[in-house]
Amino acid sequence: MMPLRAILILVAMLAGQAAQATELDLTGLEDCGTVTAQGAIGGARFTTNGGQVVKLALVKAPELWKKGDPYRSWPHAEAARDALTALTDGQEISLYCEGGKTNREGELVAHALLADGRWLQHVLVEGGNVFVFPRPTRRRGLETLYRTEDAARAEGKGLWAYDNMKTVDALSSGVRTGWFQIVEGSVVAANQVGTTLYLNFGEDWRTDFTVEIPSTALRHFGKAKIDPLTFEGRRVEVRGWIDFKGGPRLLLQGPGQLRLMKDKPAQ
Repeated sequence: MMPLRAILILVAMLAGQAAQATELDLTGLEDCGTVTAQGAIGGARFTTNGGQVVKLALVKAPELWKKGDPYRSWPHAEAARDALTALTDGQEISLYCEGGKTNREGELVAHALLADGRWLQHVLVEGGNVFVFPRPTRRRGLETLYRTEDAARAEGKGLWAYDNMKTVDALSSGVRTGWFQIVEGSVVAANQVGTTLYLNFGEDWRTDFTVEIPSTALRHFGKAKIDPLTFEGRRVEVRGWIDFKGGPRLLLQGPGQLRLMKDKPAQ
């Protein structure tokens, strides 16, 4: 049995960690209740004792696939699931929602606070177990999580130690169709054609990497008071799935997938 002195020291340490933890600004969020977690599904989803699946807002975990599935798990996928399990299994979790409560799969999408007050998303991003990948209508806490992610990336924590999550230059051969990637480069031209806006990263828009922003995504940019046409000549980072449309293309869903960067080469 642990001595009482050791127990008191441990409690004090945990209390100190909780006190220093980055807090979630609850302004504009809806209280979605308190649940008891009962098993992680990958690194960014868990089930409750009532059978509800909770998807953690603003973040994505390395994809975890079962044996026999048509795809291979991403590096760090099992470790990310284990990290979420260790933090949540059997614990009471307070949930706060922004916008629509559920996604197309019927999962409850929410920010989560642990019993000690820590913001679960922040803890997971800080440890390099998940990365920032918001849906278009969810932005509360986004900038905080991006700053925390930058620190985890710089230290090579967790998933950031693997090549598949390294930033690739928009004009390099590292941009790969069919992959989820983080791409950085300078916008050579920003043009709107009809209801679609294009960010071109090379002189030949027919073959070079392009970011396409459809009308649905443009509405979200407008609500966030961001004009993508002003990105021309700026260096940006974008993240998402790469497909092919003349050349490699990333189809944006909303402004949270794009960040303005300092004028520096991709790393």
